[in-house]
Amino acid sequence: MTGENKPESKGWGKENYPNPRAVACIECDEMKCVGCGICQMACSMKHFGVINKDLARIQVRKYSLPISKGIQVTCSQCQDEERQCEKACPLDPPAVYYDSNLLHMVLDQERCLGQSCLLCREACSAKAIRSHPQLSPKPFVCDLCDTENNGQRKPQCVNVCPTGALYFKDFEARGWYPIRDLMRKHADKKAELIAKRLYPLPQDIMWQPGWRSQDD
Repeated sequence: MTGENKPESKGWGKENYPNPRAVACIECDEMKCVGCGICQMACSMKHFGVINKDLARIQVRKYSLPISKGIQVTCSQCQDEERQCEKACPLDPPAVYYDSNLLHMVLDQERCLGQSCLLCREACSAKAIRSHPQLSPKPFVCDLCDTENNGQRKPQCVNVCPTGALYFKDFEARGWYPIRDLMRKHADKKAELIAKRLYPLPQDIMWQPGWRSQDD
C-alpha cells in the first residue's frame, strides 16, 4: 500500500478536533444521549485503569419520561462567583479549587478532609462531585482528564461518545453563561424540563373524552 493511500492511524473521531485554549468545559446535549454509559467507561479507564461506571467523574442517570432517557451529569468548571464547591470547603485556602494555570478544577489530595467532610459534594447543585469510599476516601472532581496536572486537557468522554452528545467548548470566549446555568441544574430538574419538551400533554389526557379532534 502506498503512502498516498495509507489510512490515517488517528481515526476520524473528536480526538482529532483542536481543544480549546482558554477556559472551557464539557457541554452536554441531553437530547442526543442514549444512555450507553461509554463515557463513564472511558473516564474510569483514564483515571483508574478499569472499566467501572461507579468510578467515573461523569455520570449518566436514567429517567422514564415516560420512555427511557439518559441525562448526563458533568462538572461545568464554574466561574469564580458561582463556584459553590470551593466556597463550601472549610479549609483556607480551599482544598478544591479552580487552577487558573491548568484551566480546570483541582482537588488537593493531601489537604482534603475526604469522607469526614464532603461539603463540596453537597454544595454542587448538579451533584457533579462524586465519591466512592471503598476505593478512595477523597471525592472525585472532574479534571478534564488532565491526570498529570500539566495543563493537557483531553476529556476522554467527549472523544468516545458514539452519538456526539458531548462537546468540549470554550464558554468564556463565547459568553455562553446561560448554557452553564442549565448545566448546573440537578439531573432531576433537567429530566423535568426535557419531559415538558417531549411530552407537553399530561400522560393520561389521551384517555379522556374529546381529546381527539372532530376530524380524526
